[in-house]
Amino acid sequence: RLRHEASHSELIMLELQLLDNAGLTGEGDTLLNQALADRPDDESLRYLRAMRGWEMGDFAAMERDLGHILELNPDNAAALNALGYTLADHNVEGRLEEARELIEQAHALEPGNPAIMDSLGWVYYRLDDPERALPWLERAYTAMPDQEVAAHLAEVLWATGRHDTARTLIEQALSHFAERPLIDELLERIPELAP
Repeated sequence: RLRHEASHSELIMLELQLLDNAGLTGEGDTLLNQALADRPDDESLRYLRAMRGWEMGDFAAMERDLGHILELNPDNAAALNALGYTLADHNVEGRLEEARELIEQAHALEPGNPAIMDSLGWVYYRLDDPERALPWLERAYTAMPDQEVAAHLAEVLWATGRHDTARTLIEQALSHFAERPLIDELLERIPELAP
């Protein structure tokens, strides 16, 4: 790493991936924390740590890291979207308007990004506007047909009374995605969606 200063972040990320793959998550966390102690304003590493916090359920740590990124770079679309989506997905009381504003800022910066379109649709749904949410989720699913967007789209289709279309989408998702935790969770919440 010392001889490859320009690639420092990428080398840390590679080393972190190797540690995680070997089941050495604690060592990976130590490596990442040490790297950020040396370079506290490295947006790539800080974003990576924020996502690790999200994966571990430590949303306060995730929000701190994303907030630090946004202080450095208010136009970081990934950080804006990640923070806004998390607030919307967790339906954080009193913060849905903030979530919408963050995601709309991210969308203004990257209007073609399907992950941001998904977030935009999801926050509109959380704000009790499923009709406004629907076209965003349809566009997101067309561009990025993964199980998370499928779950969001199916839930909004159901909420707007498009039950047959929602069931068809769920049926396709069940046959297409081997791992589908969000689809499974949706079916637990709304068993009538099952094909």
